[in-house]
Amino acid sequence: MNIFTSNANRVMSNAYIARVTRYALLYSFVFGFCLNFAAPVYAQKKAEAGETLTKGEAIMMLSATDFMKQKIGELLSWTVGYDVTKVNRVKLTPTINYVKAVPRKMPPDGRTVLELVASVDDPAGLSNISGVRADLSSIGRLPNTTLVDNGLFGDQRAADGVYTLQTSVSRSVALGVKDIPVAVANKKGWLALAKTSLDVRKNPTVTEVRFSPERALADGKTLVTITAVIDNPGRPEDVESVTADLKSLGLSEREKLEKGSGNNWSLEFVPGSSISAGTYVVSVQAANTGGGLGVGSGAITVYK
Repeated sequence: MNIFTSNANRVMSNAYIARVTRYALLYSFVFGFCLNFAAPVYAQKKAEAGETLTKGEAIMMLSATDFMKQKIGELLSWTVGYDVTKVNRVKLTPTINYVKAVPRKMPPDGRTVLELVASVDDPAGLSNISGVRADLSSIGRLPNTTLVDNGLFGDQRAADGVYTLQTSVSRSVALGVKDIPVAVANKKGWLALAKTSLDVRKNPTVTEVRFSPERALADGKTLVTITAVIDNPGRPEDVESVTADLKSLGLSEREKLEKGSGNNWSLEFVPGSSISAGTYVVSVQAANTGGGLGVGSGAITVYK
């Protein structure tokens, strides 16, 4: 290789490294990283003198550049959003205090109302929030849907930092747990990300079946109350019917329970006097308006 060409290449290479180093240090200054500010000057002087950087010097400067790339990558991560801890703890980013889906269990019926609620804040005040959006693609809706803080469309109070969205789960969505990411941006361009989860299911769950008293005298007079607790996806009022099989206790196999407070359904009955002493397992079935079915059971002891 021609020695002049070799020297020219070394000078160009050296100048390139100096330029890359200057850019890296400029970014570090903007984002608050304290790297060596004398490095680009040193590299430039060597370039002007036609000298090349040593291997150790080049590694040091390139390592600083790689370090800068890593830090910028962390800062702009779409996994965690803009992370304020990467910027010398300067308060720049908005904050998502919480995100929740109400209710947390939803049927894929396209009609039951789901409320998505996000409480946000910003170092410069709520007026600095430019928008809050949710990705609803996991439940068959738009991937960039706006939440509002205007006191309308399900929002309880305007300008209180609590943003709300009302939607539903599409009928085409498969059952299972779905993640719903939420992003808040401020007017300075900073972004914060969070997410909540939603359990898409069709069938109600009979979480508990209990008797009061748990031991009853089979004398044809003792009053017993059976209570079933039903966890329905969506609204409790969408439970259509709850029945108990009390045939073994001298009644019918489809005794209807009545809706009580909360998720409780109950029925009062008197065990037949002719039944034998022993422990009886009673099956309870719950049906909802979406065609879902759930089954549970409880036990009662009868004595003579």
